[in-house]
Amino acid sequence: MEDRYENTRDEREPADGTEDPQPRPNFFKRLWMVLAKPGELFEALAPNPAWFPMAALVAVIVGIAMFLVPADAFYEAAVANTPPDQQAGLQDVPRSFYKWMAVGGATVFLLILPVILSVLSYVIFVFIRGDRSTFRQHLCVMSHAGVISALGALATAPLRTVNAQETLSLGDLVPFLDGYVYAVLNGVDLFALWATVVAGLGLSLLDPRRRWAPTAAVLVVMLLLVAMIGPSLAALFT
Repeated sequence: MEDRYENTRDEREPADGTEDPQPRPNFFKRLWMVLAKPGELFEALAPNPAWFPMAALVAVIVGIAMFLVPADAFYEAAVANTPPDQQAGLQDVPRSFYKWMAVGGATVFLLILPVILSVLSYVIFVFIRGDRSTFRQHLCVMSHAGVISALGALATAPLRTVNAQETLSLGDLVPFLDGYVYAVLNGVDLFALWATVVAGLGLSLLDPRRRWAPTAAVLVVMLLLVAMIGPSLAALFT
């Protein structure tokens, strides 16, 4: 697989003396390619990366998916995350307020999330590991991998009609576990894990010296570290 990607990359590089980059796949074609043919997609995007339109679409899709969730679910989530002595005051605020705050906050956050993730990946893989890739290429990979997260938001919208924080996680695959390990696995969203592996593939294809498995493994470890924060704090203070 690696040799195939390396040969494809060399063939798609612009010839010496030319400045026009290779045309990238059209916007809508990229939506299904990131799901079905991520390797070919990122090979095609490497010499001519794009990120903002895709990042904006992902943010809008997630916002729409959250908007479909009833306001009561967001209110219940707010109550669950508020100390008991402060919960009474939540009843004085219209429940639609919690919904609009969640939808608006998530949309804005997801719009800038590819930038945050790209800064982290650029530091790890370019500054530390020494990859030959640009920051714009990292933005391109992260924003397109976000399509998978948007798909996950749509797929789990029915589950969040009951609990606004409900997801499909690794914990759902191992319901026989409990305690700290289960709490960590329950914090790893399956669609986020899929997107992380795809992002690792995309970043590895930016440098012909790299393989996708080690790159994806680094990103998966980062995802697990994030999932460990909540359970670790809970174990520390309880």
